[in-house]
Amino acid sequence: MTTPTPNNENIPVPDPAWDYYIEWHKLIRAKAQLEKVIEYISKVEDFSEDTQEILLEDTAKVIGTLQSITA
Repeated sequence: MTTPTPNNENIPVPDPAWDYYIEWHKLIRAKAQLEKVIEYISKVEDFSEDTQEILLEDTAKVIGTLQSITA
């Protein structure tokens, strides 16, 4: 493992030949998706149906990415 990833300064980038590289990549993707959801929801002041729909869609993406690791 060598250079840090952009936006994940403390997470080293593994060698693509590493046995867990695909899983690592999916976890990094899920982390980025989750950070996007957290950033979005932290800016919302009041409940709305539109916000709820976006929240559900975006969290479903995170869950889907995580589930793809065990598939």
